[in-house]
Amino acid sequence: MLMKILKLIVGILSIPLMFGVTYAFYVNITAVSQLSGILQYFVWGVVSYVALHLLFYKPTAVYVLGHEAVHGIFAWIMGGKIQSFNVSKEGGSVTTDKTNTFIELSPYFVPIYAIILMAVYYVISYSYRINGAAFIYLIGFALAFHVVMTIEVMKIRQPDILKSGYLFSIVFVYVLNIIIIALLFSLMFRSFSAKHFFIDTWNATKGVYIGLIKQLFI
Repeated sequence: MLMKILKLIVGILSIPLMFGVTYAFYVNITAVSQLSGILQYFVWGVVSYVALHLLFYKPTAVYVLGHEAVHGIFAWIMGGKIQSFNVSKEGGSVTTDKTNTFIELSPYFVPIYAIILMAVYYVISYSYRINGAAFIYLIGFALAFHVVMTIEVMKIRQPDILKSGYLFSIVFVYVLNIIIIALLFSLMFRSFSAKHFFIDTWNATKGVYIGLIKQLFI
């Protein structure tokens, strides 16, 4: 109970950070010069997945596979052992001998398929020429898949979310999603600077805190 209360307080205090990362991402993404020619392919990828999801098919099994795999990967990275791994159309589960907030919430902020696509692209591009537009389209599709399915899953009373509390989980997942997507963009586009993104996040968040303190106490 005490941990939930602490996480609730942290969640409330971290709400300005949601504004900070959003503002910083917007400022930096609009400054990416390469996007003037290929942004349309990224947007088409996003729109394609949203249309697929809303009109034709929700690839739940694919999402569950990635979701449970990320649980297992994070548990392994943090020194845990995977005791069981199950995936089906009805859902999935992974049992490990170690858990914490990062392990529990990791699938909600790690776009595993977009990361795999980028890794494959960089490996293949060393030896072969790859259609950059097609790659950008697939990244848009994969990121839309991650975001939309994460929203879908978070609407359900998931044990991972309930354990940390909804407010804390939403803030935590939102902020880390933006950060990881920003890092992916910094790899995709040379003019998207991760350093500038974090500096802008710091300045924007600090500005919100200062404004709130002035309103409340001065």
